[in-house]
Amino acid sequence: MMNTVKMSAQALRAIMGENFRYDEYEQGRKDARELFQKSPDVRAEKVEEVKRVLENADFRHRPGPSYWIGCLIEADFTW
Repeated sequence: MMNTVKMSAQALRAIMGENFRYDEYEQGRKDARELFQKSPDVRAEKVEEVKRVLENADFRHRPGPSYWIGCLIEADFTW
C-alpha cells in the first residue's frame, strides 16, 4: 500500500532542513519566473510537471528537490 501526503512548498522546504540548497532554490525561482514571463500559456502545464517531479521524487538527470521547490513557489508569485 502506498500513502500519499500533500503539502505546501514551504512545508517541503522546512522538512528538508539542512539538505535544502538555497542556490538551487533561487535558480529554480529564476528559471520559472523567466519561463512564465516569456510563455504564460505554458504555465499550467509546467506547474503540473513540477508537481509530478516532486510527488514522484524523480530527480534522476534533473536538478535536486530544492530547485523544484523554488519553481513551485515562484509559480504562486507570478500568477
